[in-house]
Amino acid sequence: GGGMANISASHRSELPFPFPVLEAETGDGWQKLDSPVGAPVGKTKTIVVDLEGKLPANTTRLRLWMAFEIHWNRIALLEKTTLPNATEQHAAATDLHWHGYGAFENQLSHLPLTPIHAETTDMPNWRITPSGWVTRYGGVNELIAAKDNKLAIIAAGDELTLDFDATSLPTQPAETTRHFFLFTSGWDKDADFHVAQGWTVEPLPWHGMNHQIYGREPRPKLDDAWIKKYNTRWIGPRTFRKLNKLTQSKNK
Repeated sequence: GGGMANISASHRSELPFPFPVLEAETGDGWQKLDSPVGAPVGKTKTIVVDLEGKLPANTTRLRLWMAFEIHWNRIALLEKTTLPNATEQHAAATDLHWHGYGAFENQLSHLPLTPIHAETTDMPNWRITPSGWVTRYGGVNELIAAKDNKLAIIAAGDELTLDFDATSLPTQPAETTRHFFLFTSGWDKDADFHVAQGWTVEPLPWHGMNHQIYGREPRPKLDDAWIKKYNTRWIGPRTFRKLNKLTQSKNK
């Protein structure tokens, strides 16, 4: 279900509405595991559930159930292993720029919307785009260098390109395979009618905030010099005064 369906169901006490529940079967029957699964919010997602120390002895089967519709295309049980070598690599160069709103793949209605990167338009496929000050175009290395309260605010239709210096990687041992994992930390803001202040970019989030009272919790004293330096691009509709002047000019 979407956001509106979930909100509606939450007001009806006769409807069961648990998130996905993982259970294990033993000789004594099925029992719920103390391991939250979560739900794949938004588009296609991969969910990892840590079962270390959670499976009862003599577990023979696992099952996953929920009270609302979720389509899973693959479920796998994996064994933890120690990575032989891991190297942290920061982007050598970044470029935030306009890309366009992606067209959607022609799929069945029950499948997630999947944008086509190479097919874009200048007009969004939705009515509301949050308005406010976002990150200006260009390099944003400083904003993405660490997991902190500095944010590269990427608006709808934007694209952030990351370039990495492959020559700085350690020599790869023979007969090994190198895998790449992109780590990101941030927030997504939806313009759904049930999202608090979904029509504006602000208030900006921060690590440690209470997500349940978003918009009503005062922002603590943080190193926010980056806001004036980078957030110089306005998106969204014009203010009423500017719109009024534009209308008067056309009338004249």
